[in-house]
Amino acid sequence: MDFIRTIPQGHEAVVVMFGKPVKKCKSGLAFCIPIIQKFFDVVDERGWTETRKDGDGTLIEVTEQISDLRAQPFITTDGVNVKVDIVSYWRINDVMKALFAVDQLHRSLHEKILTEVRTLVGERSLQQLLSDRATLSQGIVTKIVGEVAKWGISITSVDIQTITMDPAVEAAMLQEMEAERKARAIKLETQGKAEAIKLEAQAQREALQIKAAAQKEYLTELASIVGGEGALKVLLSQQTLDGYKTICETESSKVYLPSNMMSMLNIKD
Repeated sequence: MDFIRTIPQGHEAVVVMFGKPVKKCKSGLAFCIPIIQKFFDVVDERGWTETRKDGDGTLIEVTEQISDLRAQPFITTDGVNVKVDIVSYWRINDVMKALFAVDQLHRSLHEKILTEVRTLVGERSLQQLLSDRATLSQGIVTKIVGEVAKWGISITSVDIQTITMDPAVEAAMLQEMEAERKARAIKLETQGKAEAIKLEAQAQREALQIKAAAQKEYLTELASIVGGEGALKVLLSQQTLDGYKTICETESSKVYLPSNMMSMLNIKD
C-alpha cells in the first residue's frame, strides 16, 4: 500500500504533505497519512536513478555510494589534451538537505568535482599530473568538502583511476623516457670508467711506493755490507745489466759490450 513502506537497512525515506517534507523514516516499517501525505519519490521528482532499489523510488540510499565519471577531457598547463577517469566515494548524511537544498544532487556533485579537477589539472604540466595523482585527489576533496556539506553529503575520496593522452603525445613521452634512460646509462658507464682509471692509478702509485720502500731497504742493507760507494756501484751495475737485458729481448738487435765491462762490475775497485 502507498501509505506503508518497509525501509531496508542502509536506506531512508521522506514523507511529504502537499509538497512539503514533514518527516524522514529510517529502516523498518514507515507510515504516512493516506491522501494528504505520501512518500517522496526521488526517481520521479529528482531523477535519482542511482539510488533506485528494486523499482521503488521512495528509498534513499544512505550508505557509501560510488560515482564513476569516465573519460572526462582536460587540458594541462603545457597544452596537452588528456582524458581522466574519476571515481568519487560519498554518502548522504542528511536526506532532507540532499533532497531540498539542491535540485539535482548527483549532477551538482559531478559538476563540482569536474570543475575542481579541471582547475587543478590546468595548474599542472603533464609530467606533474602523472606524478602527483595522489596529491591531486586529496586536493579535490579538500576543495569541495565544505561546499557539498550544505547539500547534506560528505566526500570520502576522489580517486584518479587512469590518465590517457593522444597517441602522438604518448609516443613522444616514450621517446623522451628512452633518451633519458640512454643518457643515464652513458653517464653511469662514463663514471664507471673514470672510477676504474682512478683505481688503477691508485694501485700503480701504491705499487711504486712499495717498490721504492723495498729498494731503499735493500740499499740500506747493502750499504751496511759493502759501504755506500760499493752499494752505488752495485746499483749502477744492476741498472746497466737491466738495460742490456731489455735490448737483448729484441731478436734483431746486436749488442756490443764495452771492453771495461768487468771493471764496471768490480765492486772492490
